[in-house]
Amino acid sequence: MNRIYHTWDKWECYPAGFFNTTPPEGMTKDECREAYRLFLSDIPRFCEAMSRVIEEWPNSCEHNLTNEKMNRVAWMGQAAMCLEMGVPSVFRGGYMLLTKTQKEKANAAALRYINLWREKYNEPPLTTESVKSKTEANLY
Repeated sequence: MNRIYHTWDKWECYPAGFFNTTPPEGMTKDECREAYRLFLSDIPRFCEAMSRVIEEWPNSCEHNLTNEKMNRVAWMGQAAMCLEMGVPSVFRGGYMLLTKTQKEKANAAALRYINLWREKYNEPPLTTESVKSKTEANLY
């Protein structure tokens, strides 16, 4: 799929607080990380939020999900968390609080929604291997 670019002012994730560096009002940093853990381990809720990302954030999705040099699975999870709870991506460390099985389930769900998004563009589905970022670090 060809890379689609949008300037930052067109990204829906920007005004939603995706790039903020402080917790939302009423939450601590630790509470944000714990909220990530709980959110990503609740697959039905996570899927509902990813469905919203695909529908409500078209420019952010185009810009980020066509970028093969980034971790698109992680972006999808972070975007869903931000849209659902207003928690910025900077607190993504909550992912590391998941068990191995929970991580696998969350990653599989994110890949499923990335592929649902790709269907809109008549693009073939990605696999666990093909969705990985294509950076120099992956060559070694």
